[in-house]
Amino acid sequence: MQALSVGQQQVADAPVTFIICGTLSAHEGLADALQPSVDAGVMVQTVFDAWLSQARRAHADNPQLQRDEAIRSASLAAMTLMLAAQGMGMSTGSMGGFDALGVSRECGLAPCEIPVMLVTVGYVSDGNWPQKPRKPLHKVLQFA
Repeated sequence: MQALSVGQQQVADAPVTFIICGTLSAHEGLADALQPSVDAGVMVQTVFDAWLSQARRAHADNPQLQRDEAIRSASLAAMTLMLAAQGMGMSTGSMGGFDALGVSRECGLAPCEIPVMLVTVGYVSDGNWPQKPRKPLHKVLQFA
């Protein structure tokens, strides 16, 4: 995997590297994803039907929206993974620098699966950098 990630050393050093993927045409699996909520009485059938209808109308013939949603969903999943690892005392590193086609081929991803980022997870080692300084909140957040 290191060769497919521009030789980044963290891929070799970390005990695990997750490939975070998004799913194109995810709207096609929405009924299966929501059905347990209907069965549990959390969602009423009319809302279920409306969500399915809206998703089909919006996504079916819109590959750009499908890609945007795949990246958005995968990014949120990666953030959750990273926060969970941090809560367990581990360190993570997210990477956008990798050969997406090579990762897809090497890992046998389906055509509807797109690798969005790689996330390395492991315990901090001697010599690791501390967290890099972040921009101040007022430079990245604006209230509207």
